[in-house]
Amino acid sequence: MSEAKTKKSLNMDLTKGEPLKVIILFALPLLLSNLFQQFYNLTDTAIIGHALGDTALSAVGSVSPLFNIFMSLIIGMTSGFSVIISNCFGSKEEDKLKRSAGCSIILGFSFTILMVLIGALFLNPIMRLMAVPESLFAQARSYILVIILALPLTCAYNMCSSFLRAIGNSVAPLIILIISAFINVGLDLLFVIGFGLGVRGAGLATAAAQLISATVCFIYIKKMVPLLKLERRHLKVDTSLAGNLFASGLSFAMMFTIVNIGTLFLQRAINDLGEETIAAHQTARKIDSFCMMPISTISSAMATFSGQNHGAKKHDRIIDGIKKTFLACCVISVLLILLIFFLGDELSFLISGSKNDNIIGLSYKYLVWNLPFFFILSVLCLGRTTLQGVGSKIAPLICSLLEMVLKVIMAEWFVDIFGYNGIIICEPITWIVCAVFIIIVFVNNSHIKNAFKLSRSNKGI
Repeated sequence: MSEAKTKKSLNMDLTKGEPLKVIILFALPLLLSNLFQQFYNLTDTAIIGHALGDTALSAVGSVSPLFNIFMSLIIGMTSGFSVIISNCFGSKEEDKLKRSAGCSIILGFSFTILMVLIGALFLNPIMRLMAVPESLFAQARSYILVIILALPLTCAYNMCSSFLRAIGNSVAPLIILIISAFINVGLDLLFVIGFGLGVRGAGLATAAAQLISATVCFIYIKKMVPLLKLERRHLKVDTSLAGNLFASGLSFAMMFTIVNIGTLFLQRAINDLGEETIAAHQTARKIDSFCMMPISTISSAMATFSGQNHGAKKHDRIIDGIKKTFLACCVISVLLILLIFFLGDELSFLISGSKNDNIIGLSYKYLVWNLPFFFILSVLCLGRTTLQGVGSKIAPLICSLLEMVLKVIMAEWFVDIFGYNGIIICEPITWIVCAVFIIIVFVNNSHIKNAFKLSRSNKGI
């Protein structure tokens, strides 16, 4: 890839070096990127809660699973594309990499425009299906509609950043996102408080920040990354690549979305428990999302790591990498459990701005029951993303389908019997069942099985 050497590169070749070291070096900028991505949502929640009160916070919380579904479709699709591109990078096929990127752009934007049309046209029926309370309906709709209409901007940024990460560059997307995150804070304060636009203003601020991050990311690629500088001949649906790209993208998108569809059913059950419970769950989920981020980030890094090494046919490195990253996730989990145990109440107040003891208490209760199961979550996430990196599309999708079915069943049965406690125990049970499934699939994957044999032979076993 001689063209890529004409400029100083931030790309990382994950097929070389000590596995844990290169994974962590790649994952750290990715973690910070994810933190600032969550910062968008967290800023909305904090400003809405503190400036507009519990009712506005509940309105945003009542449609947050719908927001997550649309985001997961885009992030999943672009992540699936990046696995194919990382394979090309690992196998040093530059022209195929560019053709894959061009085809991904067409497929990704076509998919996103379809989502915008469906979301805008059927928003009211979807919100009715979610049982959004009538008292919250107008505010919730004004927020989520802005988010839906801005999905092409979200797609543009995630497409650019996923291409960069596929070739090992996780630093540039981080820098770009930091800039737009601070802009988002200023716009949130301006639109929500200064202009008095309420929850709609928070949505507009997020959309504007996404536009800025997408624009800057595109300019960076054009000026600084020759490997991703595409010509007109690359921007077409290449039939030799489109099927594989679409299958990989759809597998990731459906995997993420199926999980969130299950969460949507849970949210429907939560919406029936009243405004205080909605606000408490919204607060807890925001904190929980931050706590999950180190594990999910390392897992995402494993997808790129295993994708590049799969392309380079270095499957023994994949085994070494997953063993060491699991130990790292266990250490992180212990630290997070201690943090929540001692500071969970304070964090719940900080995020929600609520002085309602019931809201703070329910949020804390969710967190202290949820985090001890992060060890199981680590097994599930690392196993699933590694399988995706080595080309397994069906098993991760089945695992996600299983997760959705379990959440739907629990939403129907557990909440009626246990109330909010049924919501609290739902995810830990789901993680245990899905982790067992993914372990069985993982150890029987042909690439993984051969890598285990090679690892044992290298140790003289």
